[in-house]
Amino acid sequence: MISERMKIYRKIVELFFLSLILYGSNLFYPENPGFFKAVLNPYFLIAALISAYYGRNYGYLSLGFSLIFILIPIYSEFQIIVYWKTLWNLTNIQLPVILIIIYLLGMIHHSFVSQITNQRLYMKKVSLDKNKLQKELSTVSAVNRELEERVLRQQDSVTALYTQVKALHSQNLSKTLGVLISTVQKFSWAEKASIWEYATDSKQLVMVANIGWDSDDILNTIESVDSTINGWVYRNDRIFSVRMLLEYENLSVLDNKRNILTFPINLSNSIWGVLNIEAMPFTKYNLYTEKLLAILIDLAGTAIERAVEYEAMIEYNEVNSMTNLPSVSQFFSFVGNEIKKSVDNHSNFSVILLELTEFDDLIEIHGEKRVYELLLLMLDKLQSLSGNMVDFFHYKEKNQIALYYPNIDYDGASLFCLESLGVINSYNWTINDTKILLDVILGYSSIGSEEISAEDLLNLAENLLEMQKV
Repeated sequence: MISERMKIYRKIVELFFLSLILYGSNLFYPENPGFFKAVLNPYFLIAALISAYYGRNYGYLSLGFSLIFILIPIYSEFQIIVYWKTLWNLTNIQLPVILIIIYLLGMIHHSFVSQITNQRLYMKKVSLDKNKLQKELSTVSAVNRELEERVLRQQDSVTALYTQVKALHSQNLSKTLGVLISTVQKFSWAEKASIWEYATDSKQLVMVANIGWDSDDILNTIESVDSTINGWVYRNDRIFSVRMLLEYENLSVLDNKRNILTFPINLSNSIWGVLNIEAMPFTKYNLYTEKLLAILIDLAGTAIERAVEYEAMIEYNEVNSMTNLPSVSQFFSFVGNEIKKSVDNHSNFSVILLELTEFDDLIEIHGEKRVYELLLLMLDKLQSLSGNMVDFFHYKEKNQIALYYPNIDYDGASLFCLESLGVINSYNWTINDTKILLDVILGYSSIGSEEISAEDLLNLAENLLEMQKV
């Protein structure tokens, strides 16, 4: 606004001094006052040019300044009245003509300026539309790339999802949650995600695993169940998506700008906690990702429940210091509980007893620490063979390990034992670069729908183990 006013003032000053310069020039031609006797009057010519360049208002203003100066007598001896009559006689025809010319040229200027203004507005609109189309094209291209990538990697994703779900099965809850949250990141490209467990003692949600968090996020590791989106998901057993904020005002009140997708984590009998995605690429926020993650979390529920029950059952003061595996007493307690659940749920499981026959000789030669490291490596191979479905315990003797394998019967246990022996016999076992030949025997037993005591179940496996020693 200020700059426009300055331009107007500058033009008025320019017109004034231009008329003043013409008047000064007229002083050298006193016989031709106002240049009315000239073929082309410079006063009128300048006013016409001003009208064509700046518009008719400025043309009339320039003519007005010129007429004011023309009315001033060139020499003092001129009588003003006579001078003005002389000017009137000279200009009574020219003045109406120049007024008409100024008007016409001003109209031409106005029409030209209007065309230029309209053209500028049109070009501005075209430019805005072009930018809008470019943004839309960029968004569509990003979505198209996402769809292409989704189609191309669909088969690989199913394979990767299967592998990750298998990796979820672990006796260690922290490891299970770590695998879950890394899998969520893999399939959603989440930049920030976290898992929250409901703490029954404090009745709050506690962060137990995260990915992508920084130092500021670590300050928010406990949340209320009543006043947060995470708490709403936990209380209502419903998936939250950020688009729901537009539909439900009550959720907007709870929103702390840290929830994009939030899923309840269900165990068989209760809601254990929630998984929250706090930051992710825009192109990955879609129904496909939401459904995929919902399937993943449903599949993870069983693994989390297993790890939770295992950790609740284990008394860590009875864990072997060398292997971190629970003791035989905890194994008996665990099997007893599983028998009850098996009968109630009409499910089955098997127990497998593994014995390393040359255990004492290996310890005498290589030391207890090295031999236990070798044993743990062997158990890791068997865990991979089972698809992370096996739980390990120490058994009655130091060289005996008990395996709990859910959801397989006697035939499945037999096949697993054969495959295990194949893995053990085909691997090059070494201690301190010394090749070791492991002599391993296996005994197994299974339970179906009929109830049996833990002692009888394990006696069956022990008998099969003893038969191989004869």
